[in-house]
Amino acid sequence: MRRGLIKWREDELSAGDVAERIARLRFAMKAAGLDAFIAYTTLVRPAAVNYFTGFTPYWSDGVLLVLAEGRPLFVTALSKRVGNWLGSVNPTCDILHSPKPGRLIGETLRAAGASKVGAVEADMMPGALIGDMLVASNVALSDATDLFAAVRAVPTCAETALAQKADAIASTAFAGLDLSAARVGDITGPLERAVRLAGAEECYVAIAPDLRRESRLARIDGREALGDLFAARVSVAYNGVWTRRTETLVRTGGRDGAAAARFAEFADRLAGLAPGIDLGARIAAEAGRSDMAVEDWSIEAPFATRPLKQAASSQAPLVEGIPYGVLTLRARMGDAPMVASRVLTHSETGMEAAA
Repeated sequence: MRRGLIKWREDELSAGDVAERIARLRFAMKAAGLDAFIAYTTLVRPAAVNYFTGFTPYWSDGVLLVLAEGRPLFVTALSKRVGNWLGSVNPTCDILHSPKPGRLIGETLRAAGASKVGAVEADMMPGALIGDMLVASNVALSDATDLFAAVRAVPTCAETALAQKADAIASTAFAGLDLSAARVGDITGPLERAVRLAGAEECYVAIAPDLRRESRLARIDGREALGDLFAARVSVAYNGVWTRRTETLVRTGGRDGAAAARFAEFADRLAGLAPGIDLGARIAAEAGRSDMAVEDWSIEAPFATRPLKQAASSQAPLVEGIPYGVLTLRARMGDAPMVASRVLTHSETGMEAAA
């Protein structure tokens, strides 16, 4: 459930940044022969609309309509009273209200002379909404998920900064932990509280309470006891951008404190790499300079409407462009198992070249 603050932050994601995304979308639409593009949003599937508006709804469903020109339209069945709030957190498009959003979209398409429309995840949109739209416009509807994924994959300075901000929120939360804690809840509770107080709209905390016994990270009963060596992962959404940060932690007085610190430094060095290079070779080279053995690694990245999806691993190289990534490492230092996650971002020069 979304509980965080939703507000427009012009200094972090500006109207100009969103307009540039719309411009890239329209370029892709023209290349694909589309007159219009629609994306449906709900509480659980806001990614496409968020990307093209900077707005994430708490509870409302709605449809974003992008024509070949003009301001994008956000059509919702919510009242005009709620529309005042929508406008304050979504200044990049016009807000339209109708008890039948599909019919209003169809009428708008017909008035614009649109005949070919692409929809993100067309097969997952409400049947009644699609039916009303087709009755009112008689357009040809096709799936535009791959088109959206290609537009979404382009790295930008604004999104990189947001990913770094989300990671910094998680890092600060870890730095404030009391490592004399005895139970899972003594770690997960403070982590989530710190992240949400820092302005994140979403936070999920997973933990491996005893790495010597099990390295799988999961949401676990807060009363479970912690071992001397454990790991915690914080997944954070900030201004619509998702990251993860995982740390291997040693309880106060544990014997692996120095090893965990060296592993964290190793992960930090790798975080300076752009996600498009040959990470496998670099990871192996860095590991060879220490006494650690890297057992596995993977990269997650945003893909279409998925906040984070595996994009590469030690068994599968990166084959698609990504806007940023989350690198997760699993290794051993002596007999101690370790796990860490860090955000990988493109350099500013690389982003300009990709854009």
